[in-house]
Amino acid sequence: MLSLAVLVFASCKSKKIAISSENKTETVDKAEDKTERVIFYTEQVRNDFRAVSDKTRDEFLNGYRATDKKYSILFFTQGFNSEEITVKNDDGILFKGLVTTDNNTGLAKNMRILNTKETEIFDKGSRKTIYISPEMAGKYKFIYVMKGDADDEKPYKITYSDNLRPAR
Repeated sequence: MLSLAVLVFASCKSKKIAISSENKTETVDKAEDKTERVIFYTEQVRNDFRAVSDKTRDEFLNGYRATDKKYSILFFTQGFNSEEITVKNDDGILFKGLVTTDNNTGLAKNMRILNTKETEIFDKGSRKTIYISPEMAGKYKFIYVMKGDADDEKPYKITYSDNLRPAR
């Protein structure tokens, strides 16, 4: 029973790396260094596009229980063609499933996220991960993720906004 408790506790720690030298092995904790990440996206802030009325925006946010400042709405928009997408944060997986853009509305999927924690989005089709930082997400209510040509160096565009775009 004690070994089970130790196993559960140990699995909650940061990554460990074994270092060997002169017949000695030492295990050290290593937190992922965010500066070593490869960035596959560009970011922009836009509030200059057509938006729904304040009443419609408020009804939308109420429907997603996202009126608190700690929540934002994450939208997947153009360029998604049935790829498996995983959205997660420190609390676990928020969404895992196929995402397909509706050509009539220009939208693929949307969900509420906690904007006080980093949100990680993994696209299994391109095998690329993008990150929504709490510093940016906390400033804006709506976050739009668009996927461009997979061969581009930065195929994803993240747009932060306080405006809710209407479906076409």
